[in-house]
Amino acid sequence: MLLLGVLLIMGAIVAGFVAFGGAPVGRVPADRVAALSLKPRETALSRVTDSLVVGVESVLRRRGWRPFSARELELAGVSTPVPRLVVLILSVTVAMFALGLVLANALVGILLGALVPFAAKAWLSIRGTRLCNRFAAQLPQTLQMMAASLRAGHSLPRVLDAVSRETDAPTSTELARVVNENRLGRDLVESLETVAERMRSQDFVWVAGAIAAQRETGGNLNEILDQVAETIRERHHIRMQVKSLSAEGRLSAVILMALPVLIGLYYTVVSAETMTVFVGTAIGKLLLLGSAVMYVLGGLWMRSVVKIDF
Repeated sequence: MLLLGVLLIMGAIVAGFVAFGGAPVGRVPADRVAALSLKPRETALSRVTDSLVVGVESVLRRRGWRPFSARELELAGVSTPVPRLVVLILSVTVAMFALGLVLANALVGILLGALVPFAAKAWLSIRGTRLCNRFAAQLPQTLQMMAASLRAGHSLPRVLDAVSRETDAPTSTELARVVNENRLGRDLVESLETVAERMRSQDFVWVAGAIAAQRETGGNLNEILDQVAETIRERHHIRMQVKSLSAEGRLSAVILMALPVLIGLYYTVVSAETMTVFVGTAIGKLLLLGSAVMYVLGGLWMRSVVKIDF
């Protein structure tokens, strides 16, 4: 059992390293390879891993299922292709299962392995949320810079280009994309609305709407942006107050949601026969099912309590 667990861990780590750290196919231009007479270095393990990646990609395409959307990976700053990322997650899942098998028993291994996909999804979500929050925090200053440039007599595309060079990411990246799309012929307001959707920013929806309204009806755009910036600044101030006042409730919700899982893992490791009663008998399975339903309902209820929309 110990040897099997060690072998599984080593195999999963090596496969995951090759899948994640190996040079993706097609990244080196063909003319450079031909000019230098270089050939990609292949090993038996890399060939097996590439075959696994191709197989996963084929399955995902055939079933039409994408565990991670392109927008989700883009927000998280992950450039790894989805099939290669899936292979990495599967490798870590196998490694965690083997680790639980070595340290405790098969049940612990299954629980640890099952946590890996959820942890990966949560990690991507957290990174994306942080990026959107940075964009929202930079928005008032961005609008002030845009209004100042408009007062100086610059056109809106020129203003967006200048602001994209002077601000920090992610605002600089998003505005640079808007400028490039506009140069390629896409409507400016449509590009701004796409940024608002990608950054999940209701405030920027208002900015795009204000620019669209000014284009149709006329008016002083820099004054409109100043007013929008002031409104957004007040909303951000209220949002921070709400966040600070609800911090205790959110922390309590996290603790209450984590306690059942941690206690279950503790008894699985320390007293496996206790958990066997729940998974090996009909009444135990019924109790686990009822507990899971109440756990989910309680989590949704606490989320609705601590989440305040305005």
